[in-house]
Amino acid sequence: MTGRLTMRVTVLGSGTSAGVPTLGCSCAVCSSSDPRNKRLRSSAYIEAAGKRFIIDCGPDFRTQALAHGIRDLDFVLLTHEHADHVNGLDDLRAFNMIHGHPIGFYGPARSLSEVRRRFAYCFEPATGGSYVPQLEMHEVDGDFEAGGIAMRTVPVIHGRLPIVGYRIGAFAWLTDVSALPDESYALLEGLEVLVTSALRRRAHPLHMSLDEAVMLARRVGAKRTWFIHMSHDLDHEATNRTLPPNIQLAHDGLVFEVG
Repeated sequence: MTGRLTMRVTVLGSGTSAGVPTLGCSCAVCSSSDPRNKRLRSSAYIEAAGKRFIIDCGPDFRTQALAHGIRDLDFVLLTHEHADHVNGLDDLRAFNMIHGHPIGFYGPARSLSEVRRRFAYCFEPATGGSYVPQLEMHEVDGDFEAGGIAMRTVPVIHGRLPIVGYRIGAFAWLTDVSALPDESYALLEGLEVLVTSALRRRAHPLHMSLDEAVMLARRVGAKRTWFIHMSHDLDHEATNRTLPPNIQLAHDGLVFEVG
């Protein structure tokens, strides 16, 4: 995929499924006064070609939208159906109510099927004066367009679960990675910015460790790599000092442009 699409990316959340601080924990990172160690669940807000969209819609979405002035969305890209990536879906109804239009919801077939099962009320007629999210579901696999923007899914392995990341122009977002199939590296050639996950220093069966994430980043060869989906094992400043200048931990509220 080539082209010079210009986009503005805001990292809404850089944390793992438990967030940071983690409930009940008083470790140095959870107790830190550094705002970069406060991590909501991982998500991105992207503005490109006159469209506004997010990647994943986790349980912190309302807080994230208020913090960053998100007043409407054209569509949502879904990487997979785990709770920390979909449980903010109900909050999308506020935009439906204000702006009177459905929101596109793009994702792999299995994930969309699971969303329909868990949020069945969203796909049934509203009753008794209630209001539910109005979503237009779109199954994606490979190259597709959303809002007139060319995109592609990138196969990702999350433990034993096949999920997807997204490449949009010279930018890619790959979360919850334990491994990439060899064919995915070819889909990531020529990236300007890669955002991918780095859970902690120790190995984990479902996620890359920090060292594994650095190896993946070097193999992809993007000009700039930011890590997300981080646990409380990684202090922001101390960890970044150990990393190459072009491969660093992201933080909530990080904004950058691509293209």
